Amino acid sequence: MSASAYNIAKRHEILKATLFEGLVETNAVKSLRCDVVFGSPSVGCRGTGICKLNANGIRRATELKQTCRGTSALLLPIDGGKGVSMILPRELMCVNIVRNHLRNNVLNMPESCRIPAVITSALGLQIKYLPSGTYPVIQSDGFFRIDFK
Repeated sequence: MSASAYNIAKRHEILKATLFEGLVETNAVKSLRCDVVFGSPSVGCRGTGICKLNANGIRRATELKQTCRGTSALLLPIDGGKGVSMILPRELMCVNIVRNHLRNNVLNMPESCRIPAVITSALGLQIKYLPSGTYPVIQSDGFFRIDFK
């Protein structure tokens, strides 16, 4: 992730504001708030991985935390749109998500997850799916960061 994108994520007030406002552009770095539902698409969002991303009809972060199925995140394009970085504030996540999906600082995604067209368009992404695989989860300053390439 570029230094300016990382600085956006580190600024707690900007991140929280972005999570509740939607699309923000700071210093020409676009970011988009979305809801993330954990699980596998083929088993009705049960299991591990990321089941779906939602930027339409966005639910409140506290509502997602209470259901313990998802959270709100900030998406930032990386590698010129060939990848996306997902920033997840720990305080908005149910402890079971951390224990079950981000265990040992790794996210296992047995299946790919479609990125809605509204997100790819808004961020200028060249990818249409978060690919399946095993992704390192980086923890810093109360946030988790996962880079999908």
